[in-house]
Parts: sequence; C-alpha cells; structure tokens
Amino acid sequence: MDVEEPSGFRNAPVTKFLVPIVGGCSALALAFNAKPQMAIQLSHLTSHGQFWRLFTSHWAFSSIGTTVAGTWLIYKMKIVERRYGSSKYAALIFISFVASTLLQTGALVAGSQLGLIKSIASGPCAILLSIIYQFQKIVPASYHVGMLGLNITDKTYIYIATAQLLLSGSSASIVPCLCGLIVGSIYDKTGIKSWRFPKWVRSFSSKYILPVLDDKKRKRRTTSTRRQVNEVPVRRAPAPPINEQDIDTMFSMFPNYSRQDIKNALIRSKSDLNRAAEILLTTEPSAGSSGQT
Repeated sequence: MDVEEPSGFRNAPVTKFLVPIVGGCSALALAFNAKPQMAIQLSHLTSHGQFWRLFTSHWAFSSIGTTVAGTWLIYKMKIVERRYGSSKYAALIFISFVASTLLQTGALVAGSQLGLIKSIASGPCAILLSIIYQFQKIVPASYHVGMLGLNITDKTYIYIATAQLLLSGSSASIVPCLCGLIVGSIYDKTGIKSWRFPKWVRSFSSKYILPVLDDKKRKRRTTSTRRQVNEVPVRRAPAPPINEQDIDTMFSMFPNYSRQDIKNALIRSKSDLNRAAEILLTTEPSAGSSGQT
C-alpha cells in the first residue's frame, strides 16, 4: 500500500516550533542592530548581573550568514526528531541547553582570566552541534558522489554549514560549538539519554501545544475524505520480489529494524536502496523489532 512520506514539518513539531523562534529572534536582533548586546562577556555577569543573557543568547544568531545557515540546519535536523521521536528530541534539546550553558559559562570565566576568550557568540550553536553529533551517528548517507578526488554525500552539505557556524566568529563561536560536541558525546554515551520531561509536562504539551504545531488531525481528515471519494476498489499489482542481498545490506545499516521492516521499506521503494533508507529514517521500528534476524 502506498503511504505518503513525511514532508516539510510533518511529524516534527519540535522543529516546527524552533525554526520560527530562532529565525524570528535573529531577524529582530539584526533589525534593531542588537549584535553588541547579543554576545556574552564576563563583565555582563560579574559587573552587571545580567544572568538573563545565559538564556536569551541561545535563541538569536548575530549575523545574516549564521542565521541562514543555522536556521537551515535546525530544519534539516528534523530527521533526528523523526528518528528519536519528539519526546526524546525535546529532552535532548533541553539537556543540551542546560549542559552547554554551564560549560560555556565555565569556559568564559576561565578563558577571560587567561586572556584567551573575550566573549561567547550568540545563537543555538551548542544545541545544534549536540544534535548534529547524534545526526552523524544515526543517519547514514543516502548517496555518494566522487568529485575532484573527494567523496561527496548528502551529509556533506550539513557539515559545510556546520563549519560556517564554527568559523563565523573566531573563539567566540568555536567555544559554544565545542561545548555542543562535548554535550552530544556525553549524551550519546551515558544513561542521561533515557531522561524525559515529567509526565505532566508532556501531557500539557500534547493537549495545548501539539495541536497547534502538528497537522496529524488535518491529515486524518484529508485521508477520510479521500476514502469517501474513492469508493471504487482498485486492484493493485503484486509487489515485485525482494532480493535477499538488498535486505542484508539494509539490515547492516539499520540493525535496530527487523528484516520485515526492511522488506516493507524495500517494497514501498521498489527496491531503491536510497529511497528505502529515507523511509526507515522517517519511521519508527516496529514493536519488538530491535535487531531481529
């Protein structure tokens, strides 16, 4: 049976919330020429007691270039949200925000005393790098192209945009990016990744926030309407046979999925391995399918 694949922000409500927040805050900061007020300096904390900067500095980039690259990266990381699920993804963002803020503050204090760091660049660089660390671990490349002796993949463009953030402001941007990579590594290798928001927070979000961000209800209404219109049964052609070697290849890339999950993806993609990989990346493994043979 043909199933419409997720597009845009579908099945990614957290990403749908973050993109306009970060993009809008960055646009406002640039419009009011607030770049000097966005970066964090040690004097802001020690002399002026402006600890609110530790929170606000995460949500606005300081230049047009970093705004475009950063907002695009947030949008592209929706694939991680779809793979993890929105609950785990929101927890990852919150953990990255808290842990990177502590690390950045410590680096700012130590670096300022040594004369190595004058300020910390604004923007969710640390949060993004923490997510991108998960991206490079769980998302395989869909295609490879040889160019000028280099192996170019669909993930290469993600890393180029990440490098732009890393190098956009000397040590001011390098510090939050490195802090994000450290947090991402710790998250991946410890039990902290099992943490979720309390049940009442998730219940509140599901009741009042998700209905605004998610379009599942609209999709259900559209599907129901289509079913009413298409009352005449349609005979579908039998699915083509699936090569066992293709199943073995995909199983080595996606060990958390059962062979039946992989076979279904290959059937839907008509044995196109790249398309099958995209389908698996945007769907959850079936219940009890972890590494089944």
